[in-house]
Amino acid sequence: MNSPKEGVPLTRCGGGAAEGEQQSSARPMSELSKSITMAQIARAAGVSQGAISSLLNDRDYGIRVSEKTRDRVFKVCREMGYLPNDLRAVVRMYPELGDYVILIARQAGAGLEHPFLSRMAGAAMRAVTEPSQPITFSFYEEATDYLAQPELLPQPIRCGTASKFVGIGPPNSTLWQTITRRGLPYISLGTDLLQAGTASILADVQQASVLALEAFVRLGHRQLAIVSGPFGTSDPQVLELNRGVRLAYEQLGLGGDAQNVVNGDLTFAAGMAACDSLLDRQPAPTAVFCMSDAAAAGLLARAQARGVKIPGDLSVIGCSNDPLAERTLPLLSTIHLPAEEMGRVAIEEADRLVRSGPPAAPVKKVLPVSFVERGSCGAVRR
Repeated sequence: MNSPKEGVPLTRCGGGAAEGEQQSSARPMSELSKSITMAQIARAAGVSQGAISSLLNDRDYGIRVSEKTRDRVFKVCREMGYLPNDLRAVVRMYPELGDYVILIARQAGAGLEHPFLSRMAGAAMRAVTEPSQPITFSFYEEATDYLAQPELLPQPIRCGTASKFVGIGPPNSTLWQTITRRGLPYISLGTDLLQAGTASILADVQQASVLALEAFVRLGHRQLAIVSGPFGTSDPQVLELNRGVRLAYEQLGLGGDAQNVVNGDLTFAAGMAACDSLLDRQPAPTAVFCMSDAAAAGLLARAQARGVKIPGDLSVIGCSNDPLAERTLPLLSTIHLPAEEMGRVAIEEADRLVRSGPPAAPVKKVLPVSFVERGSCGAVRR
């Protein structure tokens, strides 16, 4: 592991001084002529040597000292230039040196095979500026009580050498509570947590639905249909997209026809099935907004197999702007969700908050979406 950043001078117990620059609150390297002992730290911090040993060497996180005491001890250690031998204690003392972890809800299904998650993860990896600090990917279970069963925590959390955590998928409150109780921030991608110690990075997916339906109305379409997610889903993105549809119908003065909403798992196959269901209705819709590019691609393929001309007879808009959108025929018009920017901002927030400390009030950043017009939507036929 590299020496702590921010110019903190270091000394190992039983060893010489490590390389580093002088910091105003710490002693110069030239003065660190002797090893720093736990007894010296205890005296400087005004606590017992046993408390120091517990903080620095405990193998789990059942540390029975207050957060205030922990912060005071670690501040003293940094000022004295102490570097523990235990890598986990190093990360507790210098959290900016800890590894990055991206935690993905197992309920997300495809994990990194999901194109949107893959886009976010790739951008997060590119955003890490220190090559010696890797990103670990791990699943978590949405329903597990990790406070009651800490032995079931994902391995990167149990290991204790990670300090920058990014979560993707339905939240598990006991997971982020475990992390924030250690004095570390938790970054949520795609879900608004509204809890102290957390930062939420969101796309304005409600606006995505509004942009799609506005585009159809500008082209003269009034007979619209929606391919939505599973009925009764708790997926925050689908819920926000559905809210956006209701908002757009109100703003645009559209008559909401519940029969023109088809629910499914938003896969390619679900799009094909939705196409058959919608085109068999009278009157059939002239435009369809699909809440995923995969479903839109399936609907396009099935419609053309039935002899429906795209966009002459039917206009289609997807949602996400995954690579698939540029591989359909015609090319898929879609709403761009800023997955790459979300991944980058998540890493930037993790880096910032691990230095400043978890926020007392929740942080939320909402990133804009945009309409990408390609070849799958056109003016309604008169």
